[in-house]
Amino acid sequence: MDITQRNTTRNQSTADYEVKKIFIFDNRFTEGVYKNNSGSSLTLKPGMLAVRDTAVAGGLLPATADNLEAVIGVVSVDGDLVLANNATANINICTKGTVDGNRLVLPASVTLNTVPTDAAKTLRDILEGIGLHIDTSAVEMTKFDN
Repeated sequence: MDITQRNTTRNQSTADYEVKKIFIFDNRFTEGVYKNNSGSSLTLKPGMLAVRDTAVAGGLLPATADNLEAVIGVVSVDGDLVLANNATANINICTKGTVDGNRLVLPASVTLNTVPTDAAKTLRDILEGIGLHIDTSAVEMTKFDN
């Protein structure tokens, strides 16, 4: 749930809240050890993409524009998690089911229509191919929930 306070006085406060879900329907999750190998601090957010760390059993790494063809799932964490360089965290990733494509956190300059250099498919095709249905039609009720 996101809450944004917009007005405040001595005795009254106005806040906008919205409840939006990334994982919509029939999702399957698996656990793994996520390692930040980016070279600097990383804020792990729900909806980021993860790739397999082949050096560690059950290991996961951040997806970048250079390894999109190796994406295996979507990160599922509760809130933001700051990881120092080479730090690890036990997390879950979604590997199957319907995902809200509007809530995905993609690497810089990457869209669902990006074609990785080693693939003849778009990122959307790669995610659909591993069993994630990407639904971008979930833009409804664009007002805040309150």
